[in-house]
Amino acid sequence: MKHLSRTDTTVESSTPAGVKPMPTTFVSDFVAALLSTKAIPDFVVPAVKPSLNEHIRYLARLWSFGIVLMASVTWGMVRLQIFDRPGTAVLVYLLVIVLLSLMDGLITSALFSVIGVGCLDYFFTLPLHSFEVGSAQDMVALSTFLVTSFVITTFVRRARRFGEAQHEQANLLDLTPDAVLVLDASRVIIYWNRGAENLFGWTRDEAVGKVVHLLLKTVYPAPLEEILETSRRHGHWEGELIQTTRNGAQVFVASKWILRRDARGKPIGTLQSNTDITARKRAEEALLTSQAAYLSEAQRLSRTGSFGWNVMTGELNWSEETFRIYGYDRAVTPTLDMALQRVHPEDRESVRRALDAAITHREPLDIEHRLKMPDGTIKNLHIVGRPLAEDSGGLKLFGAVNDVTQHKVAYTALQDSEMRYRHLFKFMPISLWKLDVRGLVDMFKDVKAAGVTDFPAYLRAHPEFVAQAMQVIITEEVNEASVRMFGAKGHAELLGPIAPRFRTRPDTMARILESRFRNEAIFEEKSQLNTADGRLIDVLVTAARTDAGITLAGVVELTDLVRTQETLEKLQIEFAHAARVSTLGELTASIAHELNQPLGAIATNCQANLRWLNRAEPDLDEVRALTQRSLADARRAADIIARVREMAARRAPERVLVSPHDVILEALQFLRHEVEWRGVKVSHIFSPAAPPVLGDRTLLHQVIVNLAVNAMQAMAQTGVAERKITVRTTSIDGTVLRCSVEDSGKGIEPEHLPRLFESFFTTKEGGMGMGLSICRSIIESHGGRIEADNGSTHGGARFSFSLPAANVTLQ
Repeated sequence: MKHLSRTDTTVESSTPAGVKPMPTTFVSDFVAALLSTKAIPDFVVPAVKPSLNEHIRYLARLWSFGIVLMASVTWGMVRLQIFDRPGTAVLVYLLVIVLLSLMDGLITSALFSVIGVGCLDYFFTLPLHSFEVGSAQDMVALSTFLVTSFVITTFVRRARRFGEAQHEQANLLDLTPDAVLVLDASRVIIYWNRGAENLFGWTRDEAVGKVVHLLLKTVYPAPLEEILETSRRHGHWEGELIQTTRNGAQVFVASKWILRRDARGKPIGTLQSNTDITARKRAEEALLTSQAAYLSEAQRLSRTGSFGWNVMTGELNWSEETFRIYGYDRAVTPTLDMALQRVHPEDRESVRRALDAAITHREPLDIEHRLKMPDGTIKNLHIVGRPLAEDSGGLKLFGAVNDVTQHKVAYTALQDSEMRYRHLFKFMPISLWKLDVRGLVDMFKDVKAAGVTDFPAYLRAHPEFVAQAMQVIITEEVNEASVRMFGAKGHAELLGPIAPRFRTRPDTMARILESRFRNEAIFEEKSQLNTADGRLIDVLVTAARTDAGITLAGVVELTDLVRTQETLEKLQIEFAHAARVSTLGELTASIAHELNQPLGAIATNCQANLRWLNRAEPDLDEVRALTQRSLADARRAADIIARVREMAARRAPERVLVSPHDVILEALQFLRHEVEWRGVKVSHIFSPAAPPVLGDRTLLHQVIVNLAVNAMQAMAQTGVAERKITVRTTSIDGTVLRCSVEDSGKGIEPEHLPRLFESFFTTKEGGMGMGLSICRSIIESHGGRIEADNGSTHGGARFSFSLPAANVTLQ
C-alpha cells in the first residue's frame, strides 16, 4: 500500500494519430504489468493519490480477483489429486500470493498468505478437509510457508520499487536536453540518453558498447591521461570539449564528469554530462573577430599599437598597428631584437635601460625614443607598459606603442615658432619691454573693492599710489634695441622696477594707470623717459595689456619722424602677426579640451566592453554598440587633429574654390567647447543661393573665428542674460556673397564704430586691438570689404563682410 500513497513523477506519452487504442481489462492489465510488456497501468501505479472510496473499490476488485484465483487453482489441484505432493501446492500458492502482492502491498500479501495457509491445511494436510493440524511437523511446515510467503513478497515489492525508481530516473535523464552518458572504467558507453541521441545523431543501441572518445573523435583541452588523473584526484572534472557528430559536424560542449566508485571506493566509471555551447562559441568567435576589426581600425586612426611580451620565454605579440609602426610584415614572428634593430642607435641604450628597470623593479614603463627606418626616415614613439606577475612565477609586460611623429613635428614647429618670435623680440629695431604687472593688478583690486570709481580724483588725493605702482611694475625682459636706446651696460641694468625710467615724467605713468583702470587695452603717448646713462629722451610709448598679468610695451625714439613712422608700421605688422599666433594658441587649448572628450569616451566604452564580455552570458548587442561608438570617437579625434595641423601649418595663402557654408561650419566646430563653456546659443541661417568663392580656407576660418570670439567676449563683458550668435549668408545679385555675424549683446558705441578696424583699437578688456584689423586685411586681400553696425536681429552688434563670387560653381 505504500506505493499508493506517494506522488510519482509520470512521463506522458501520446497515442499516434490514426491508431485506435486496444481495449483493456483488469486481467489483461494485470498480466501486462506482470510480464512487463507495457507500462504499468494507472491502477497499478496511480498517477495521483486515490480517494478513500476509490481505494476501497480497488481493493474490493483486487481481493475478489484474488479469491477467485485462489479458488481456481485450489479446484484445479484437487481435481488433479495431488494430495501426495503438497510441495507442488506450496509453490502454486506462493506464485499466486506473489502475483497478488505485486498489485498492492503488505495487507494484500498478508491476507492471501493466511488464505494460502488455510487452503494448504484444509485440502492438502492430514486430516483432509479439516483445519485441524495432525502433527507438529505439519505445524512447522505451515509456519514456514507463512514466513516464506512474507519474505518473498517483501523482496518482490522492493525489487518492484527499485525497478520503478530505475525506470523513473531513466525517464528523467531523457527529459534533459543535455547529453548524459554513463561510462565504465574503460570509458565504454553503458548508458546513452535521448539528449545524446539528439546532439550526436547515434541511437542508444548504436552508441552503447563503444569507446566514447573514439566514437565522438573528442578533442580534449589537455592530454586525456591528465584529465583522468584530475578526475580521480578530485572526483570530478569540468571543461570544454570539441566532439564530432554522426554527420561529421563538430560541436563545442561544456562537459562535466563525476567519478563513480563502488562500495570499497574503487573507480568503476564516469557519469558525463555534455551541454551544447556551439552557438555561444560561434557567437564569441564572431564577436572576437568583429572586436578585433574595430580595435584594429581604432588603433590605425589613433596611431597606437599594442604589445605583449613574455619575459621568461621571450615570446612577443604585436597588434597589426604595431607591425605597421615598426615597418615589419605581419607574416614574421616579432622578437625583441627585431624591435631594437629599428630603435635609433643613439636611443638604443636608453631603451634597454628602461626595459631592464621595468622588468627588474616591476615598475611601469614610460619612454619616448626614435626609430630609424630602413629608408632613413625617423619616427618618434611614446611607449607605455605595465609588468604583470603570473602565478607560475613568470612575468609579462603589456603596453601600447604610440606613433607621435606628427605631434613631435608639430611641437618642434611650435618651439621653432617660439624661438622665431623670441628672436624677433630680441633683435627688433625698436625698444620692446616685457612687464610683470600682477602687483599692479592686486593694487587695482583693492582700490575697486574700496568703491573707487573716479580714479583720477583718487590719484590726486593719493599721489603716493603712482610711486607705489612704479615699484610693483617689474621689467622682466628687454631686447637689444632697449639696451642701446637707454645706454645700459647690459640687459640686467634695465630689469626690475620701472620707476627709474619715469623719474622725470611720473605724470605719464599716472595716465598709463588711468588707462589701465578704465580697462583700455592699448595706451599710446608721446613722452620722455630717463635712460640708464642719465639722458632724457623723447619717445612714443605704447603699452598693450593682456589677461595674464603681462604687459608688452614698445618705445620708439622720435629722432627722425619718417624713420619712426616706418618703424611703427613694422611694429604694427608684427603685433598683427603676434595676435594671430595668440588666437591660434587659444584655439589650440580649446581643441585640446575637445580631444579629451572622444578619448575619454573611448576609454569608458572599452571598460564597459570588458565588463559585458566578462559576464557569464556576454551581451553582444551592447558590446557591438559600444565598439561602434568608440570607433566614431576615434575618427572624431583624428578629424580634430587634422584640422589643428592644417590650421597651424605655416604656408603661403592658397586660393581654392570653397563653399562658404562649409567654411562657417568648420570654424564653428573649432569653437564648440568655447561656446558651451560660455553658454552661448549659436545658430546659422544659410541661403541656398549663396555662391562659392575663391579664397584661402584657413584665412577665412580665422575671420569667422575672430568675429565669433569677439561676439562671445563682448556679451560676457556686458553681462547679458541671453547670449545668442547667428551666422547668416545671403547672395547679392548672385555675384557677391555676404556673411554676417550677429550677437545679442548691447551693441557698439556709436563713437567707436569709425575706429573698430584700426590697429591697436579695442573695446574689450585684455584685447590687443589687432583682431579686427587682421580680419579687414584678410577680407580686403580677397577683394572684399568688412563693416560693422548695430543691425543685429538679436539687438546687438553685427559684423558683415562681402566677397566676390567665383566664376565657377562647386561640383
